[in-house]
Amino acid sequence: MKFLMYVIGIIFSLIVVMSMFFPFLNVYAKMEKIPDPYYFLVLGMDTTDVNEKVSRTDSILLVGVSEKKNKILVLPIPRDLLVNIEKETLRINAVYVKYGIEKLQKIIQDIFKVKISDYLIFDYGLFKEIGEIYAPVKIYVPKDMYYEDFHQNLHINFKQGYNYLNGEELLYYARFRYDALGDLGRIQRQKDVLFALMGEAKNSGLSKVLYSIDKVLNRTVNSFDYKKLFSLFLITKKSEINFLSLPIEIVGDYVKINNDQIKYTNKYLVDFEKPLKKEKIWVTLINNMESFKLSFYTITRQRWTNAQGYLIEIVDILPNIDGIDHNKSYLIIKNDKYERKILNEIKNRYSKITFKLIDAKQNPTQYFSIIKFLSDNFYNTLNSDVIILVGSNS
Repeated sequence: MKFLMYVIGIIFSLIVVMSMFFPFLNVYAKMEKIPDPYYFLVLGMDTTDVNEKVSRTDSILLVGVSEKKNKILVLPIPRDLLVNIEKETLRINAVYVKYGIEKLQKIIQDIFKVKISDYLIFDYGLFKEIGEIYAPVKIYVPKDMYYEDFHQNLHINFKQGYNYLNGEELLYYARFRYDALGDLGRIQRQKDVLFALMGEAKNSGLSKVLYSIDKVLNRTVNSFDYKKLFSLFLITKKSEINFLSLPIEIVGDYVKINNDQIKYTNKYLVDFEKPLKKEKIWVTLINNMESFKLSFYTITRQRWTNAQGYLIEIVDILPNIDGIDHNKSYLIIKNDKYERKILNEIKNRYSKITFKLIDAKQNPTQYFSIIKFLSDNFYNTLNSDVIILVGSNS
């Protein structure tokens, strides 16, 4: 009799355990095989309610997945990228709301020559809800962050160093954009949050992961199902994640794709291997002449004619920055490995001009003021190796 009760107890325990894990086993057994490579879109709406009517898409990410290569590629697409659609030129962040996800999907497919299978559209409230599941989430804050906006109910006060944030604090961190880098800095913080949440998910128990997947499915507009999202999670656990940069050119308030460089990005997305290419030095030149009557763009292009190995960006907007005097020339070398080469190049092309060297460590206020000026005028300073303020036409 005791033996029979013992056996019944074991059987009952097995039934309880199997009932607990049956949903997972059922999903796992019926999972669809994800194509390789596999691409999907992630759209972020600048609201805390995905069903709220908004006029623009705040962030657009193209994600590529290769289980064979154990890699995931994430390409942020600038909001101000100009595209042509139905004889109309508009920013890409207006396409989804005006024309729908299918039209946006086709435009991005045509640009990057890949087949996009799925999409996920989220609002920033999702950061808060997923963050609460894994809280406290460890985030490194590079410098003190403080901002109060009672209209948006946004209250930020983070200290430099490692911070352990709850869901609401993660939302504040991801939405913060009031630093020298503007939207570029905000994109970096969103990357930080995504990496932190993925790291937490990889090291969490199954119940939290399943709950997170359920939350994503029910809190977003998407074309996924439970099985596919779980498959993506399993691939993510063992994959290297790389963020790509789109090669762009700034034209006024807009962004255009650099057609000479986009082929490298497309090849990277298809092969999941960084293509070899000849490295160019990115030089940003700013007009610092107060009453320059000629075309700074034309004169500068002529001066840098036949500049082999350089990518030239010209900013014809007079900066008004404390500590920067108009009609004087300044030089910032962001990439030290090019210092000797760029100094020689400037000596040849600007032989009659004396440049004051601004060191970011010794003069951080001046340096970040210039970076903020460029960012405020929609210029990408992350890729610049050298920044030159030209204060004389000599």
